[in-house]
Amino acid sequence: MSILRFRITFDDYDDIQRDIDFKADQTFADLFIELLKSVGFDNKHKGTFWLADHNWRKGTLIGEIQGEGDSILKKTELVDHIDDPHQKFMFTYDEDARWNFNIELIRVMSNPEYRVTYPKVSFSVGIPPVQYKEILVIPTRERTEPDGRGRKPKAAKIEGENEDDLSMLLARMTDDEDEEDGPLAEIADDEPEPDPLELPADLELETDNEIAKLAEEFNNTIETDNSSHSEEDEDDSYGGFGDDEDEFGGGGEDDEYGSGGGYGRGGGSDYDE
Repeated sequence: MSILRFRITFDDYDDIQRDIDFKADQTFADLFIELLKSVGFDNKHKGTFWLADHNWRKGTLIGEIQGEGDSILKKTELVDHIDDPHQKFMFTYDEDARWNFNIELIRVMSNPEYRVTYPKVSFSVGIPPVQYKEILVIPTRERTEPDGRGRKPKAAKIEGENEDDLSMLLARMTDDEDEEDGPLAEIADDEPEPDPLELPADLELETDNEIAKLAEEFNNTIETDNSSHSEEDEDDSYGGFGDDEDEFGGGGEDDEYGSGGGYGRGGGSDYDE
């Protein structure tokens, strides 16, 4: 049985190449599975085969296949569409991604190799592209770091957010502020207030100058009263010559030398006798 060697290349990547050997009686379904396996693609999407001319122009449709489903290509042998020693096919895989492959018959061998299972990849070069192109999505989140003034930024309003929830939040914030002001207000009420200056009810003051003058006289009066009381207390502290007996004897009868009456008054003397 003859062995057919096909060279498979990407339409958009010239540096990627796979040479795969098939038996002549193997089908296009075998080519579909082995081709995708050689480039690392899955077989979940639909693949389509066409005949192509020497200038790689698309010709007659051969058939379509997807996964393990039923397809006419499972019964279509490769030799059924080979009329040229350099026969060319075109293969398109995944209509959304539009992967295009060029398939060319490059060699026909008369006998298979001993103890070799076909299909077989005889030559491979180049790293194939990734089948599914990943799209990097960077999630966004609310910024929690404080701004330059030390305050946290306000959270943006979410579209469709319930207005009742916002009202409840504002009411809660208001209650918290009232609770913070409550203890401070109680402390302020407990502090005594200074006594106001009481003026006579019948006093009529017409200008601010008269009020200032009156206050000055009032202050001077208080200072004068305080100074007079301090002088009296000073006199009392030192004492005057009162009725108390002098330390050295002020004419008492119990004087040791009998000087209570003085020298001018008659008093008994030891020398008179």
